[in-house]
Amino acid sequence: MAPRWYYPGFFGALFLVLLRIAIGWHVYYEGRDKIQSQDTAQPFSSESYLRNATGPLAENFRNLVPDVDSLDQLNPELLNQWWDEELRRASAHFQFTPDQLAQAREQLDQTKARADSWFADDENADQIADYKDKVAQVREGRRQPPEMAFERDRLQDLLYEVETLRKDLTAPIDQWTADLRASWIALAEPDQLETAGELGPAPSSLDQIDLITMYGLTICGLLLMAGLFTPVAALGAAGLLFLFYISMPPFPGLPPNPRAEGTYLIVNKTLIEMLALLALAATPSGLWFGVDRLLFGWIDRRNIASAAEAGEPRATA
Repeated sequence: MAPRWYYPGFFGALFLVLLRIAIGWHVYYEGRDKIQSQDTAQPFSSESYLRNATGPLAENFRNLVPDVDSLDQLNPELLNQWWDEELRRASAHFQFTPDQLAQAREQLDQTKARADSWFADDENADQIADYKDKVAQVREGRRQPPEMAFERDRLQDLLYEVETLRKDLTAPIDQWTADLRASWIALAEPDQLETAGELGPAPSSLDQIDLITMYGLTICGLLLMAGLFTPVAALGAAGLLFLFYISMPPFPGLPPNPRAEGTYLIVNKTLIEMLALLALAATPSGLWFGVDRLLFGWIDRRNIASAAEAGEPRATA
């Protein structure tokens, strides 16, 4: 039983419950797939999504990525400091002996010498200088978005050029870092490896964002399917979808989302699903069919009793 102002009739309630379960399954499956990808060669990361954000909050999203333009990585002094910190982290992780630490330091010194030669190369130095100039142009373009269509197209071309150049310049540095980490792991004895476990990349703010995204989607999806804490789950999922939407909104004059499955203008699938979740949050669908009915059915019964005392009509659930 439910008060008339809550209950839309049998078929209305049925389809709202089915809509809740369907969206819950979609949200849950998206989160589960991201969690399972952590054990694959291409684990989920929000870095690419944040780095390529567009729209009015683009800079806010981009700034969530540490060293988003890799300018620190392309600074020899800062790079050497970061490698030193990585060595300290590896040494503490594996509890290196003095001999192991000396060997690791020698490997790091060799890599630093190779990097110094690479940075000193005139061609690489010119490319880095050109990259920094283009980054400055992009930042200025984002600070004062161009009004003319051809100017926006030119800025978009520059964005692609900057990202391509960034990847080309940082590729050898990333490889040296990976080689260093592998060489330090190779120095560890079997008992050290067993005790310390795997040495992964240094933790960053992106790890927290990835965890919130993966487990937030999964938990909200499960709660929606079960009809447990339904309004809270719907609002939580809607909040995550809003962040996905506003990071790459299909607004006029903005570059299209390369991952989009169709062509959109302002309204896309993410926005529609978010609005559906907000509608579900405004209904007690978990009280019609879900765990909420078992846990919080007394609220519904109290409302019915109050309505009966006031002489108001009732509808059957």
